[in-house]
Amino acid sequence: MDPISRLKQAPNVTFQTVAGEAILIRLDTGTYFSLNKVGTEFWEMLEGSQTIEEQAASLAAKYNVDLEIVRADLLELATALLEEKLVEIA
Repeated sequence: MDPISRLKQAPNVTFQTVAGEAILIRLDTGTYFSLNKVGTEFWEMLEGSQTIEEQAASLAAKYNVDLEIVRADLLELATALLEEKLVEIA
């Protein structure tokens, strides 16, 4: 996983957003994963067209925070999502 990776939501995952936070559920196992507000925004961007770097730049600009911090956080989250089979490399 690196900043130029492109991810998309896995087809066997459904999600519901409640109070700005997403609950992801793997349909094949029933396990769930919760995301905070920024994690939810990242999740909603995962359609395979943008790199993690592009998504990080967008979120860093929106929240006026350091790009390096956002990039590191998104890479950590993306790795966890991939390990849980909630996303796929596009």
